[in-house]
Amino acid sequence: MRNIHRNSRLLPEGGNEGLQRDIVDVVNYYISGGSLEAVAGPAERLTSLMATVLEEGAARAYRQEIGGVITEIGQLSELPGFSTGLLEQLAAEVRVLDSGKLRALAPQTTRHNRVDAYVNGPQCLEMLLEEIGKARRYIHLSVMLFFNDDSGNRIADALLRALERGVQVRIMVNYTVTALGYGHNLEVGKFSEISDRLKKAGAKLQDTFNSYYTAVEWHRKRSELKAQGVPESILFLQDKVQEDVELTGLNVIDHRKFMIIDGITSIIGSLNFGDQYTFAAPIVTSDSVQVDGRPMGVPAREEEWHDGCFRIRGAAALPLNAVFRSRWLLLGGDSFDPGDAFYRPEGNTDLGSEECTLFVSFPGNPVNLIQQYYLDLITYAAEETVIVNPYLIDQAFWDRLGGLGPESSCHLTICNPLEVNDHPTNRAAVRSNMYIPFCNGVSFYDYSATERFSHWKITYDHRSRAVFHGSYNINERSACHDFELGLLVKGEAFAAKVKAMIDYDLSVSRKITNKKEFFKHPWMHPSTYVNKATQNYT
Repeated sequence: MRNIHRNSRLLPEGGNEGLQRDIVDVVNYYISGGSLEAVAGPAERLTSLMATVLEEGAARAYRQEIGGVITEIGQLSELPGFSTGLLEQLAAEVRVLDSGKLRALAPQTTRHNRVDAYVNGPQCLEMLLEEIGKARRYIHLSVMLFFNDDSGNRIADALLRALERGVQVRIMVNYTVTALGYGHNLEVGKFSEISDRLKKAGAKLQDTFNSYYTAVEWHRKRSELKAQGVPESILFLQDKVQEDVELTGLNVIDHRKFMIIDGITSIIGSLNFGDQYTFAAPIVTSDSVQVDGRPMGVPAREEEWHDGCFRIRGAAALPLNAVFRSRWLLLGGDSFDPGDAFYRPEGNTDLGSEECTLFVSFPGNPVNLIQQYYLDLITYAAEETVIVNPYLIDQAFWDRLGGLGPESSCHLTICNPLEVNDHPTNRAAVRSNMYIPFCNGVSFYDYSATERFSHWKITYDHRSRAVFHGSYNINERSACHDFELGLLVKGEAFAAKVKAMIDYDLSVSRKITNKKEFFKHPWMHPSTYVNKATQNYT
């Protein structure tokens, strides 16, 4: 450790922090399998330098041991293959990188945040309304679905009151997917009735359904944005999307769910806005299990989903606002600079003890860092590790899980709504792939025992006291076609609270104990082929 810190003198005076951050970003991105050409143009020398001294498996194992991401340059001293000489060479090489592009791709870490977790509609809705009510300068909101129902209109009314106070409001929503409604009810899909009120009051809105341009449109749009001063570090993100989509953008979805308020409060989760997610009706509560004074429980009605979100107070809002700005500008929104004093927090941002690392992914990723986090999480599991996710379709995940031996498998627990699920092939995917992992020791809990659907997406890693939560599903859509976002939170006290929430879900779920519930020979079951045929689209 002391050698790494001593060699910080190799970095230029006044620029140490930025250069150290670039080195950490490069190492994280490379270990995850990212092509350095995405941020450095011709990068043969840098790639060769890393490949010569870093053994990928050992580097990934070490990184997962410390929580899944390298967050400071001092941690490099224990990275297998790393040395003082390599640090010197990296310090010289990373100066030629485009730091803006690197920031847009690599995980971004902030410290001294305060994070609180919320589950089920009443908790989440109350918190959302409270935080919107506190806004004094601006609200930036990105959500896939914003329904025209009771809770959707309660949130819209809170936004309208914020606008009346003079708060700037920018919102990104997928109008088209929202229009499909839910429960065979198209009325709740009429977001235009909400958006018209918001626009009339002064809000600015963008439809994220328009996430892809034809080649001719993008050539023109790119030139316009560049002339308006949009940096190359943002434009190249859409270049990647354009390169990835061959014929149509219909299979490109912005699936992210987050909000930034006044540069100090962030909300990140897996829930959309509407009575499926943010319902106000009381839940069926536990008599004995509470977290932060809030009772755990199960939605009372079938149409209400179990879901959640994190509220973060602190500097985590800064990189999140940069993500919002990128999407906002690429969709044609007005220009703003997150670095301006208006958009930055006022006063001290050291509000807690949690370290937060933001992960983003998008169609055309040089590498999907969120998918790689999940794969490393299971590959190097050495203590209790729990994954809660509604959809388990990604074949890369199943291939990795099926290839693990008992020494790792025995630490893994999965919770999924196997029987009560809105995905047509989740059950088939699980039953076709879970037999070998189950025999090797992976525990599986079916949340469907509650007769409710769980849309919550969260992981718990006991070894590093880390929790990961966001919009990411374990399916090909999230891995390849969708814009996704998640937050890795490290902190012993916070992780213990989230573990208590997860333990409650496990307690009301059914633990599967019979291997015959899974397919020993998947090829014998027709549902396996239906899943294979639709996994890239559903």
